[in-house]
Amino acid sequence: MNTAGQRGVSLIEMMVAVAILAILVMLGIPSYQQWTLNTRIRTVTESIQNGLRLARNEASQQARYVRFQLNSATSWQVCQLPASAASARAATDCSSATKIIQTWNSQSASTVQVGVSTTPSKVATYASGSTAYATLISGGVPAGVTFDALGRPTAYGSGSILRIDATAANASLQSNSRRLVTTISAGGMVNMCDPAFKLSKNVMGCP
Repeated sequence: MNTAGQRGVSLIEMMVAVAILAILVMLGIPSYQQWTLNTRIRTVTESIQNGLRLARNEASQQARYVRFQLNSATSWQVCQLPASAASARAATDCSSATKIIQTWNSQSASTVQVGVSTTPSKVATYASGSTAYATLISGGVPAGVTFDALGRPTAYGSGSILRIDATAANASLQSNSRRLVTTISAGGMVNMCDPAFKLSKNVMGCP
């Protein structure tokens, strides 16, 4: 057999190839980590929205007071409160619930934190180079919102949470991570926006 024309890969060539591969992997890791974090932020936000919509729908369908209770970025409950309006309005959590409708827990979202606001404040307008929109609103988690038989939040503008911000739990990662805002209108409508965009240029932008 003639093997004069055959040539293998030298050790130096193999080491160069491995070094290039290692460099490419190192360059890709930060982007992958950021993508994973942003995905988790969106997952948490969408889960919170699902819980809010479930609570509103149950309140309307059952003609009862139903509460959405946000305990942390990784945990929430939807519960049916006592039929008495006074008892329902006095409830500050699901401890006095007559029925737990749904519970959500996800330890995989531990890299995400949430902040809430009980006032229907306008989301800060995005401006190029500004970090004002990235400020996390924090105002008492656990907290919640109770929907009445018409699907509207009780104590609007006072005790009910009307805005929920989700972003990275690590403060050093917040400037490069997504921040998604969930708002609840006086009529009970649930909406999501991203303050990194202008509403006039992107449907995901905040008003």
